[in-house]
Amino acid sequence: MLPGADSFAQTRRKVASNPPGSPSKSAQEIEKTKADLIKAAEDYKASLEKLLGFQERAVASASEKAEQRRALLAQGIVSKREVEDSEREVANAQAKVNETRKQMGEADDLVAEAQVVGRAARMPIGSYQSTAALIRYYGPAHWVLADASKVEAFFAGRFHHSLPISAMGQTPVHDRLGFDHHNSMDVAVQPDGVEGQALMEYLRSQGIPFIAFRHAVAGSATGAHIHVGYPSHRLAR
Repeated sequence: MLPGADSFAQTRRKVASNPPGSPSKSAQEIEKTKADLIKAAEDYKASLEKLLGFQERAVASASEKAEQRRALLAQGIVSKREVEDSEREVANAQAKVNETRKQMGEADDLVAEAQVVGRAARMPIGSYQSTAALIRYYGPAHWVLADASKVEAFFAGRFHHSLPISAMGQTPVHDRLGFDHHNSMDVAVQPDGVEGQALMEYLRSQGIPFIAFRHAVAGSATGAHIHVGYPSHRLAR
């Protein structure tokens, strides 16, 4: 486990949910828990950034080796199979870079979602709220992740390309940081763009709850995205 995830695991044990019959947490305690989660996510992302540096250098090295072998192939010194092996090394190294960048994006999105834990959950059913940073809709539909296919079908039919899902359900990042995302999906679209507006209009027409992040919010470097489903929350263990 990376350093950020390990530190969060220790924090999570300290701030586990209150047992039945105990007093509810104060607002100060809730904010402290939220701050701990956000710091853990940021620490985890920092560890990923270090890993990314090593992985990008591995891509550069593999690419250089592949280029050299292609030149040697032209001279008849190496076989085509050796060149293909080098090209696979480049592809594998690049896949690791892509996965790390994806996890960094998920950590960023998690920070943004942690900011609204509790607040969004207290919204009345059917309510809608729009601010400079967020758009929140607590739809009455009983959302389950299996319904994501309907959202994907709408989007593909409207824009003729796949819904840009950045996180579908529970991911390793959410597991490591103790955040329950099993019944949600994140979509990498700008809420105020054409695609974002159309997606939110569809979600509201179907009564599907969502939280749209218009841009980076305090404590997060995340970009804009739409969280489809109920607000995620910290896992109590």
